[in-house]
Amino acid sequence: MICRNILTPVFVLFFVSLSTEMYAQPGNRSPVYPDTSWMQYATPEEAGWSSEKIAEVKAYADSLGSDAVMLVYNGAIVTEWGHNTEVEFIASIYKSLFNALYGIAVEEGRIDTSSTIGELGIQANPPLSETEKEAKVIHLLSASSGVYRMPEGRGPERGSSQPGERWYYNSWDFNALGTIYEEQTGEIIFKAIEQQIAEPTGMEDYDASWGHYFSQPWRSLHPSYNIWMSARDLARFGLLYLRDGQWNDKQVIPSSWVETSTKPRFRNILGDNIPAHWGLLWWIRGGEFARYDAYFASGVGSQSIWVLPELDIVFVHRASRDYNQGVYGLDVEKILLKLIEARTGTPAAQPELMPVQWGEE
Repeated sequence: MICRNILTPVFVLFFVSLSTEMYAQPGNRSPVYPDTSWMQYATPEEAGWSSEKIAEVKAYADSLGSDAVMLVYNGAIVTEWGHNTEVEFIASIYKSLFNALYGIAVEEGRIDTSSTIGELGIQANPPLSETEKEAKVIHLLSASSGVYRMPEGRGPERGSSQPGERWYYNSWDFNALGTIYEEQTGEIIFKAIEQQIAEPTGMEDYDASWGHYFSQPWRSLHPSYNIWMSARDLARFGLLYLRDGQWNDKQVIPSSWVETSTKPRFRNILGDNIPAHWGLLWWIRGGEFARYDAYFASGVGSQSIWVLPELDIVFVHRASRDYNQGVYGLDVEKILLKLIEARTGTPAAQPELMPVQWGEE
């Protein structure tokens, strides 16, 4: 293994250029989209991966307790295993779905991100202060409203931050976004996801019945949003963002919104040891993932959708929320890195694709 800190700048440039050329998507290859079902490379080698190395990664992931794994390259599956067809609770991944709904509504002029929650008539308990009323929709999207309603002793003190000043992963912001969306558009969140995201991308398992409100009025006047989806449908959502909001010939989400949402607004929010940033309802990963422009959606149960534009990769992982066997966020990152390391070269000029045979091995 080459130690990076002893590489000369010239060799580093040569190595990076060689790696980029080695793994770049050929310019004459049209992007693939799944139709009624996903397509899979006949062998990982067709996509430029090693079957043997993938088997080693699977053994590692299985030892940690991974429940579902999908690796998608150029719109087709390189490898998948586990319960990718089963519908499960996606927890906080729903926030990135909200991002898509907001991008569409903003483009259509139905929501103005510069509107304040005071202007929109949003309520809170205790009532909002005049400063809190100045928080804008864009501040809620960037988790920086400054509206804090946590139990005593948890989180920042009320009134300790101005709107837009400080990032804080605050359920009040996300729940209020749901209320604002429904009031401003007249649409039910779960039906909007079905009509504006699931149907255009051909999701196989989601419909509006897989969503439910969860109210805790003693904590917030605004409900949270419980949604269930399959891993293979989450992969379609990731692919939609990888393709800058486009699905086949339809621009589902404005490309400018995708770009804006997946660029950091607050940096190193988890501390210097874990370089992670926040855009608009998407996490952005720094460190060794920065070279891939990686961003991801994340939920309890080691669930995540990773989008790596520089590699043309979407990666979905989940471990059972009820039977989590120790797969933590950094473990998921290791699995992804090991899959990246399992690449062996360029894909076949005309790779053979076949309908995926869903399995649970």
